[in-house]
Amino acid sequence: MRIRPALAVTGSVFLFSANGFAAHAAARSAGAGALPASGTSVALTEDGDMVLECNGILHRFEVLGTGQVRVGERVAGDQPTVAVRTEAEQLTGYDAELGTVTVSEKAPASGSFVAPAIGREYPAAESLAQDLTVSMQHSPCGGGQPATFATKAAFPLLNTDLTAFPPRNAVYLMVDPVELPDVANPSGPSVTLTEFPLTISQAP
Repeated sequence: MRIRPALAVTGSVFLFSANGFAAHAAARSAGAGALPASGTSVALTEDGDMVLECNGILHRFEVLGTGQVRVGERVAGDQPTVAVRTEAEQLTGYDAELGTVTVSEKAPASGSFVAPAIGREYPAAESLAQDLTVSMQHSPCGGGQPATFATKAAFPLLNTDLTAFPPRNAVYLMVDPVELPDVANPSGPSVTLTEFPLTISQAP
């Protein structure tokens, strides 16, 4: 079982620790590279633990696969911010009750990279946007039939202590549970994504 570090997040607001800057600045300034130029596309490897809930029953399974993000333009504001768009994602997992589960990015979704200060990119916070389709062989809400569930809108996975971009074994966490209605039966039972810690690195 992987050990997941706790992240300080509230909603979509990134909370930075001044003490954290002081403790880590010297160690990280030498090793962290500059953020890639706008328009740069980055291929990722991803390893996550997905927890889905339906009718009070939790299903926990590992998903593995790849993703792709693109660095966008700088965003005006009080803190140095750069748009980062999730363009693709393809993960696969298995659960004894659900069978094979595939997770993919439904549509490109925009997140952000927020640096602590001008001239200092790390430790940074990144919001990795997720707009997901989750398909499974046996629905936990539909009598075991095949089903596909999808998010209503994009949601963030957050890392508020990023030491490099592209990421290096960086763990991203959910802020709030996310409801995924059944694509074929939107008025029927939904599944809820309650946990989705995702470890991400640049693909070799």
